[in-house]
Amino acid sequence: MAKLKIGFVAGFMVGFSTEGLKSFEKYQGELAKMASEMDFELININTVISSMGQAEAVRKELDDKNVDFCLLFHPSYIIGDFIFEIMKARAHFGLWAIEELREEGPMPLASLVNLSQNAGIAKNNFRGNPKKIKWFFGGIDSKYFKPRFEITVKALKAIKALENARVAQIGKLADGHINHTVDPRDIYKNLKVNVSRDYEVEDIIALGEKIPSAEVEAEFKKLMDVVKVGKASIDKIKYSVQMFLAIKKIAAENNYSAIAFSCWPKLMPNKEMVGCLVNSMLNSIGLPGGCEADVLSTISMIILRSLTNKPVAVMDLPKFDEKDESLLLWHCGSAPKEMANGRGCVCDRHYFAEYDETLKNCAPITDIIFKKSAVTVFRFFDEGQGFYYFTGRFFDEDKKAFNGSRGWVNDLKLYNEPIKVMDLANTMILNGLPHHYPMVMENVGIYLEEMAYWLGLNKVRKMPYADYLYV
Repeated sequence: MAKLKIGFVAGFMVGFSTEGLKSFEKYQGELAKMASEMDFELININTVISSMGQAEAVRKELDDKNVDFCLLFHPSYIIGDFIFEIMKARAHFGLWAIEELREEGPMPLASLVNLSQNAGIAKNNFRGNPKKIKWFFGGIDSKYFKPRFEITVKALKAIKALENARVAQIGKLADGHINHTVDPRDIYKNLKVNVSRDYEVEDIIALGEKIPSAEVEAEFKKLMDVVKVGKASIDKIKYSVQMFLAIKKIAAENNYSAIAFSCWPKLMPNKEMVGCLVNSMLNSIGLPGGCEADVLSTISMIILRSLTNKPVAVMDLPKFDEKDESLLLWHCGSAPKEMANGRGCVCDRHYFAEYDETLKNCAPITDIIFKKSAVTVFRFFDEGQGFYYFTGRFFDEDKKAFNGSRGWVNDLKLYNEPIKVMDLANTMILNGLPHHYPMVMENVGIYLEEMAYWLGLNKVRKMPYADYLYV
């Protein structure tokens, strides 16, 4: 993945104090340190803009160097015409003003005054398509710069992770999951993600059977060192390892950023197997593996992975409990082992084995109770034009729940606002949101808010529960 590129630019108007320019020089070095710590590429533009010719040259340089975010520093007042020219660049913009040098007497910089002017230029002089900006204030370590800037960097890095990412849909959508149908052309238009259908489940089966047995045995041994085995057969676990290694190989060869793997209707009848352990192992190595060929939830997983560098998973919502205002996050059993509590990860049979004689050996899944932690559930919907997220905490590891990967969540918040569990259920159901729920064990709400701002996404509307329907 290409690094996020941030340009650092300043301008000046003769007649103001030159003291602010010393801060610009100082902050060039300090931003370079932050770039190393936060893993972005800093492009210092040394030309201090004071003419239209310079403004045009800087705007061209920003575009030639494919700068994603331009941090425009205000060491003094800057002529608005020059700002309008610079803002024609494709980059998003941050406007950064600093404190005046004194509290009375002649104003030395007019820094915040000029920031206000330039925010108005971004809004009013790009009619019909206002330039999006974020403003910053004070020294580089001030509360109005550093934490705000760190949020912006993370949010834009997540967007960068989507830009020209390649996501493989392996196999057809799981039977009946037509609510997950997407048009890859719209996905690219809205999120710049390429969706590939170059491989089918049968291809993975065939490729897996060509993996050298020594390689399979080595990977299997690594797995057995960190998981327990329940009712799943060793043969089916090894076969899952084969498929995992096959997908890992084609992901490297094709530069896939994530995999939407369809375990049924192909694996179940043909191999009496599910793809749960395959997806679990993919998520453990940082390659998001979405369930049941659901492309958009898999793309959502890329965002959660980028923001946290933690394993991710896809869940369902089978139960709500008003007694303790909680909900159950659960799925058949595809969560990665890193999410397990002290009980660990058990490779077991799929729940279908309990009800269908033809699938009595169906396996393997990861049977996991999630450890206590913060959690964020986030998903794109409407072909990537909309999003929602909610946050909470996994609690009470002893509360009854279905076999599979599971955990109860309380302290629920929708968009950082507390919400009752039935209001959340009503919001999900009446808005017709797709029924897969990507999650990560961290609260990343603030980054998702800002990411959605830069992408121009729509939020789903909160719909409080009532016994009647309403407009």
